[in-house]
Order: sequence, then structure tokens, then C-alpha cells
Amino acid sequence: MHQSISFHVLQHQVFAHGYSSKTSPKIEIKWRAGQGEDRNQYWEIDRAFHATCVYNQLLRFRQTELRRDDLTATERASFRSAYDEGLPAVRYLMRELELLRGHFSPHGVELLADLRHQTDQL
Repeated sequence: MHQSISFHVLQHQVFAHGYSSKTSPKIEIKWRAGQGEDRNQYWEIDRAFHATCVYNQLLRFRQTELRRDDLTATERASFRSAYDEGLPAVRYLMRELELLRGHFSPHGVELLADLRHQTDQL
């Protein structure tokens, strides 16, 4: 999943002309507060976009697993906990990225709209 997202970003113009992660605005990752380095608490737009794509896929996987009727109580609780923790994170990242849509190319804005649609289905 990570490689696919990275490849797409490299092969397609996802971010606006002149975008640089070195000068990118940062998105505060509140759930990483107190974990040490600022790099873990403040993410560049491209890093947050990548994470949102990954989290979205993970949540869809967890949703699928939660529909299974052969999970043990422990497995179900684990998937439920991971889903319940991940959903607010992906929604938060989605909102923050939409506020910064000016840093995306037209293609990137389309990707954001698709991510929004997928996020709304979770």
C-alpha cells in the first residue's frame, strides 16, 4: 500500500507546482503529542496525505473483518478498538488536508474528493 501511494505521487502531479515538503505547512498530529520529536507531531502535507490514504485502507479492512462471524471475542474487540481509534484520526486528517487543498494539483484535488467520499462511507 505504501509503495503504491508513493509510486502514484511520484508518477502523477498530486501536489501544486512548486510544492516542497521542506517548506510545506505542517499539520499537527495531536495523538502523537509527547512522543518525542516534533517530526512525529507535525506532518507535512504530503506525509499527511500518504497517511490518510493508508489509514483509509486500514479502516476499510477493519470494517470487513468486523463483518465476519467467525472472530473470537478478543479478535473482535481488537478490530473494534483499532477501528474506533483510527476513524477520528482519518477524519481529522481529511479535514486538515481539505483546508490545505491549495497545495494540491487539480489531480490531487480529485484524489482528495475521492478520499472524502471513501471516508464518509466509513
